[in-house]
Amino acid sequence: MLLNINNKSKILIISPHPDDEVIGCGALIAKAKAVKSKLHVLYVTTGSTRQFVTKRTNHSTRAKEIDKVSNFGSFKYSIMFKDEYFVKLDTLPQKTLIDLFEDYIQKIKPEIIFIPFLKSYNQDHRAVHSAVITALRPLPTTVRHHVNFVMEYEEPYVWSVDDIFKPNFYLNSLKYEKDKVKLMKLHKSQDRKFPFARSVENLINRMRIRGSEVGLKSAEAYRLIRGQFD
Repeated sequence: MLLNINNKSKILIISPHPDDEVIGCGALIAKAKAVKSKLHVLYVTTGSTRQFVTKRTNHSTRAKEIDKVSNFGSFKYSIMFKDEYFVKLDTLPQKTLIDLFEDYIQKIKPEIIFIPFLKSYNQDHRAVHSAVITALRPLPTTVRHHVNFVMEYEEPYVWSVDDIFKPNFYLNSLKYEKDKVKLMKLHKSQDRKFPFARSVENLINRMRIRGSEVGLKSAEAYRLIRGQFD
């Protein structure tokens, strides 16, 4: 199915690290800006980590990049953890994460939420996915806000044949490819050259392949986990 959003859409993207939101939802961010949707991004962690290509990054660097990305993408954002749990979310008790996600979702009250891929090889992504799924467990709407659509976004962080992403929703991204590229380049410390998985060339190639699956020249792909139509 093709994903459609408008100026009444209230969207939350949960991004384990700065740049995950662009890799999986860059075209969505650009379209949300164009149609004036209400978009929030929750960055779960920023901080210092070793890099195989560039020098070690830190929270200050990533925070400055987030500001540039959010300004260009016209979205609001929050950061949950600074430094202390960067690439260490799997060391936190799940209940700690669940409670924090429950509180944030209740505060923002999105109607569509985008979460990372369960089978990512990144341990932080898997920890976030599992905690959010529990935080979104169905309860009566008199008790807690109910998110109508829960979507999993695609990411290039898989390498096993057992971890293939199987999308069932697509966004026509042809008009938004340049914006997605711009957003990725604003995460300057994370920009990589092909054939790195998150290189601009690879992101474009992925959109072209996904587009061909649904008769489009370009598409961003997602997997619907739960959907509720009025």
